[in-house]
Amino acid sequence: MTLTFLAIALVTLLVFAVMFRSIRQEQSRLSDRQLAYHRVVLDHQRAIGYGGLIHHFKNWILRPGEPFYRDAAIASAERATAVLNTLEAQVAAADLNLTLSAQREMVEAYRRNIAVITAMHAEGRSPREIDAAVRISDEDSLQELEIINERVEARMRAQQLALDERTVMLYLMPSALAVLTAFGLLVLVRQRMRMQLEHDIRRIDEIEQFAQVAAHDLRAPLRQISALAEFAQEDLSDAPGPALPAVREHLSAISERAATLDSLIKAVFRYILIEGAAQEISDVDLRRTVEEIVRLHVPAGGSARLEGSFPVVRAQRVELEIILRNLISNAVKHHPDHRPNIIIRYAADRRIHRFEVEDDGPGIPGEHAARVFDMFWTMSKPAANAEVSGVGLALVRRIVMRWGTQLSLRPAQPRGAVFCFTMPKF
Repeated sequence: MTLTFLAIALVTLLVFAVMFRSIRQEQSRLSDRQLAYHRVVLDHQRAIGYGGLIHHFKNWILRPGEPFYRDAAIASAERATAVLNTLEAQVAAADLNLTLSAQREMVEAYRRNIAVITAMHAEGRSPREIDAAVRISDEDSLQELEIINERVEARMRAQQLALDERTVMLYLMPSALAVLTAFGLLVLVRQRMRMQLEHDIRRIDEIEQFAQVAAHDLRAPLRQISALAEFAQEDLSDAPGPALPAVREHLSAISERAATLDSLIKAVFRYILIEGAAQEISDVDLRRTVEEIVRLHVPAGGSARLEGSFPVVRAQRVELEIILRNLISNAVKHHPDHRPNIIIRYAADRRIHRFEVEDDGPGIPGEHAARVFDMFWTMSKPAANAEVSGVGLALVRRIVMRWGTQLSLRPAQPRGAVFCFTMPKF
């Protein structure tokens, strides 16, 4: 879950960076378009206004002896036409559906009248007469230019507003991410609390089940001990001489029952205390650990083969040893002649260690696979001196459940069972 939140945060930051760069680029392009438009408008005003076409046109009327103004007016008309072409392209790119016909007609009118002024100068006409003859109205041109300016500025304001809205949304993303992260953490905390509650409920159920089973299984050996003691007393009182062998037999049986009871009580306490036994994480040599357990629990005539690398890993040593010891010792206890051939396998995934313990014993029928990890459950009634309490696999399941990993059982081929469990990488 934590990795998921980190991935979401990284993706969000990446999207934020991409959007921020995109907005900056669009802002830069919009600024360039605004600057280019205003530059063209200024060029248009210079080409037509003071120092431009109209200025030189008027001077040519007043100063017939200075043909410089005629040439300058013609050049200004050509420059004004080129500027209008550029301005018209910008208006078309903005999809404003406007024309510059009034502007072009005005420029063309001034261009045509330059020749008229030249001819009237040759005829000796006065400046007043010439001015009256070539006077041009620029009202339509100014109105057209005003409309274009209003439309272009409105379009640019709309584009700027859209960029501002996107910028606001962009800067809201970190806040939204913080809210989502807080919500996700809240959900995670609630989920963990729910899991803890469910675990506590299961724990209470198991304790109740344990109390019921223990009330029966712990009292049975005690009743047998009491009965055997009574038998011994009766034998001693009725026939003290010949009864000595029988007394010794009863006393031997009492010792066996007491040993059974002691083994069962120890197993029960291991089961109870494992929940609170916080194990320190340390470096564990898997190969050496498994080999030591094999030497202690696999008798002569049996064998154990290791498959895999079995490196040194970080693990909870005591809990791992409990699992391996129970699985290997169970393979010995339940084998017909107590000399099994065991295979211990190890493999590492990205986040877990995977173990398998396979034996060639009688195996576990499918109908019993679900109960094999239950407390005090065994497939058959053990012999009086057998070290079978029905707690070992329950301990294995308890530890694996605490780890939050997996425990499974499957048949071996041609016979036997394979117990598989996984351990987290610490």
